[in-house]
Amino acid sequence: MTEARPGAVTSDRPVRAPVQLPPAPSVLLGRSAELRRLDDIRLRSDPAPSVVVLTGVGGIGKTALALHWLHTHRAQFPDGILCARFSAEGTETAESASGVLHGFLAALGIPADDIPASLAQRAAEFRAVTADRRFAVLLDDVVHSADARAVLPSSAHAFVLVTSRSQLTSLALDGAEILPLSPLPDQPAREVLVRAGQRQISQADAKDLLTACAGLPLALAITGARLRTRPRRKPHQEARRGRVRPVGDFPALATVFDASYAALDDSAARLYRTCGILPGPHHAVDALADTPQSSPARLDDAVDELIEANLLHELEDETVAQHDVVRHDARVRAERQDAETDRRYLVHRYIRWYRDQTVTASALIHPFRPNFAAETVAATGSFADRDHAVNWSRRDRPVINAVAKAASAHGWDEELWQLAEASWGFFLHHRDYEPFLELCTAGIEAARRCEQPLVEARMHSQAGFVCDQLGRYDEAAAHNAVTLEIGEREQHGPTQASALSRLARNARRQQDWEAALELYERSARKHAEAGLPRGVGQARYRRGEVLIKLGRDDEALRELAEATVILDEEGDVVQHARAVISLAAIHARRGGYRRARTELLEALEDVKRLQSPHFQAEILTALADLERGHGDETSAQRHLDEARRLRGDSVEPPH
Repeated sequence: MTEARPGAVTSDRPVRAPVQLPPAPSVLLGRSAELRRLDDIRLRSDPAPSVVVLTGVGGIGKTALALHWLHTHRAQFPDGILCARFSAEGTETAESASGVLHGFLAALGIPADDIPASLAQRAAEFRAVTADRRFAVLLDDVVHSADARAVLPSSAHAFVLVTSRSQLTSLALDGAEILPLSPLPDQPAREVLVRAGQRQISQADAKDLLTACAGLPLALAITGARLRTRPRRKPHQEARRGRVRPVGDFPALATVFDASYAALDDSAARLYRTCGILPGPHHAVDALADTPQSSPARLDDAVDELIEANLLHELEDETVAQHDVVRHDARVRAERQDAETDRRYLVHRYIRWYRDQTVTASALIHPFRPNFAAETVAATGSFADRDHAVNWSRRDRPVINAVAKAASAHGWDEELWQLAEASWGFFLHHRDYEPFLELCTAGIEAARRCEQPLVEARMHSQAGFVCDQLGRYDEAAAHNAVTLEIGEREQHGPTQASALSRLARNARRQQDWEAALELYERSARKHAEAGLPRGVGQARYRRGEVLIKLGRDDEALRELAEATVILDEEGDVVQHARAVISLAAIHARRGGYRRARTELLEALEDVKRLQSPHFQAEILTALADLERGHGDETSAQRHLDEARRLRGDSVEPPH
């Protein structure tokens, strides 16, 4: 063979088939979907090598997944599997792209004297000697896309797995698939813990340990190992230590993010810490824009930088979130680096942003009851229409509940009662009972501390309604009595009128029909005195319902006819539809099936436009009753099935 000139690109040398794989993990749990995705990518017939970036926070199991898959598919790579480790920490095992190529060429049988000196020449030589070969490459813990790009082969039969704490998005330009890894769900996480610990763990202890490990396979394995080697240690003690104690060569969980955090610029680092202290399971980007002291453009750059570093992940609708373990790290860093006054300012501003948005959305979702909060909170102009406000409220309801709890914890009573009051309209249509009752109960105390008696009365009225729907009738009656007492003391007609209507509902629950009729009549008069015709219409249709119970259909028809006219004029689609339900029942009993059906279907179409699953379900149930009475069991069942689906969406009460 002719001696090769140093630096020359050659491809006619005999090439070995080295397998440089480290040992596979003993078991891999909870990654079936990712393994299937890797299989699908391998089977594609592309003219370029397959490149996959396994990305996620430190300790999430990127390398374990890569090794498991490569060991499983070793037979599919007869020309070898090459492995190299890059590293952000600059450890002794870390390599540069040039050093990696030198090692690969040597492993493939290229004499050291024949390996070119420059990075570009080594890359060209590597591609030449591996052209058309069926082999795999593992590039572990890559920091920069350029390092991975320099080592990419050209063979269409090659498969390259890259692991990185960063998403290495620019590798997508080279055809790479970016495959983010999330923390393990509870069931596989518990299996990892039990296998590593080799002992049984109670449900309560497992919950504490899973919370401490936050779904990170490395943390779960280390925690299990510590429990195995320290058999006298109680699991709850290990849960307390899990985030802060290293084991042997493995770092403490608290230090897993140090390298990623150190690489952030100041704006991204500040946003990272801010997200850690803000309440709620996710954050609207608009809300974040109102919180950090930076321009929108810089915020977008900071968000992108955190997403690239896997310290933030994108959800739908311009929202972002942090995994629990990332959130914990961000909060700890904020508590260490940012003054308490600064943290309180950011949280307070965030809460006020959500208060303003909730009050604005409420005016669109349920315009029939003006909020006391609207007297001091300016509308934001954020919502194009009611549908937009409903969709925002549905998306951010968990955040609003979390924001309200944070307001309570910080003693910000005004924002707390304003959130509770403004959440009423959305609740009426979606009926998330228990969280809303908790919010109203907190709102009662907040309004009392703010010396806002009419607001306090409104909170009692809301709480009374929820208690009634949950079957807690004595509590409902107590709340409604307080509402009436405050209304009379303050000489506030609308509050008295609302309380009388609620008390009439209590009388109906006790089947005291005559008392209910009287109370609804008093409510109608109070509403009329206050210049609130919608309240009059509601009282009339409710009197009609009671009269139907008493078998007095002629009187009921008069009340309901008056109610539908008033409610239609007031534009209250929901209450008009409820009056129509009662009217349709009378028409059906009198042989007017077609009329009743037409009225109900028209009401259903009107309510659908409100995105109101609860009230759609009410009309569908009425349609089912009508069809069953007419002998059409198939249609009745179809309506009931749809009503059940909608009630599932709106969290119907358990009675």
